[in-house]
Amino acid sequence: MKRIIKVLLGLLVGVTAGLLIGAGLFVLTNDGGLAAFFEKLASIKVLEVLSLIGLMILWLVVSAVLQIIIHEGGHLVAGLFMGYRFVSFRVFSFTLVRQEGRFRLRRFSLGGTGGQCLMAPPDKPVDKIDTRWYNLGGVLANVLVAGVALTLFVVCDLPMWAGTWMLMMAIIGVIYALLNGWPMKIGGIGNDGYNLMHLEKMPDDKRLLIQMLDCNARIQEGLLPKDLPAEYFGPQGEIDWGDGLQANWQMMVVAHMENLHQWDEAYKLLSEGINARGKMPDLFWMETACEMVFVCLATGRTDVAQRLYTPSLQNYVKTYSRTQSSKQRIAFAVALLMMGRHEEASQMLDALKMNRHEYLLQGEVEMDIELMETLLSESKTP
Repeated sequence: MKRIIKVLLGLLVGVTAGLLIGAGLFVLTNDGGLAAFFEKLASIKVLEVLSLIGLMILWLVVSAVLQIIIHEGGHLVAGLFMGYRFVSFRVFSFTLVRQEGRFRLRRFSLGGTGGQCLMAPPDKPVDKIDTRWYNLGGVLANVLVAGVALTLFVVCDLPMWAGTWMLMMAIIGVIYALLNGWPMKIGGIGNDGYNLMHLEKMPDDKRLLIQMLDCNARIQEGLLPKDLPAEYFGPQGEIDWGDGLQANWQMMVVAHMENLHQWDEAYKLLSEGINARGKMPDLFWMETACEMVFVCLATGRTDVAQRLYTPSLQNYVKTYSRTQSSKQRIAFAVALLMMGRHEEASQMLDALKMNRHEYLLQGEVEMDIELMETLLSESKTP
């Protein structure tokens, strides 16, 4: 029911936007103002009105998707100019990645993001790596395309369909630029503008970002988390779980611990995150809870895992298990060690092995398979 309501509300917003844009176009290109527009609207047949509204909604959707691609393309171009290396380019769940010297299409999803361009940082000292242009690239691309579209709309004598499209591209581009460029946190996670300013003031967070980009690139290329540079995983100071970059980095630390079977260390770190729920962005808390469920099941703390594995967390795991092998590992552990469904768990492991090359993060897949095999083997031991 909620989905139906959301769809209806979306259509209502689209229709309203279409009418407003149509009115604006008419007023700009004809005499008589709004009164003339409504007179014209009243004289149009219902089918023609519906066709016009449909065209408005179509350009709204097309422009929104194109501006996402343009935004991520801006990050890519800016990163390449600053010496970064291409890793992956994602729009929704469709991800272009370069593996073994060839471009491949993979599926990957991340809550709260419509797209993402990931790059490996230059091989330089952290203080010599520029993150400002990398963060600004997407916003500048949106602004540039919006400016070109608006110029074409104003200067050129375009037909209605083309003029509507250009105006929509300009409006959506400006909206994206403001949402990403004006420093703010959305869902507790900093946008490009916020990160640009924050990283200049917080060199430790800049180091974490560079480490995260480097680790993601290596794992995507097949390196296991346990084989990542040891200097990245030295002693940590006090963790600010309300800081998105610090909270996100802890998930990499946990993966490193799990891969080394350092269960007690992982449990201790995850416990800190679970207790900091009020401070953490929801996305990172859900990720923390997922790994806590796994660690608890692997160490016999089934009662803790059962309390954490709420319907909302179950739905989260189910949603992202289609594109993330780590969520299949969580579901496997639940089936095997919480539900006692050995046959089902074994089938899940076999399916992951069969499709292992279809996932984006190849190093993560190999780690997940190894952990699942270990748990399955231990569960058979008397």
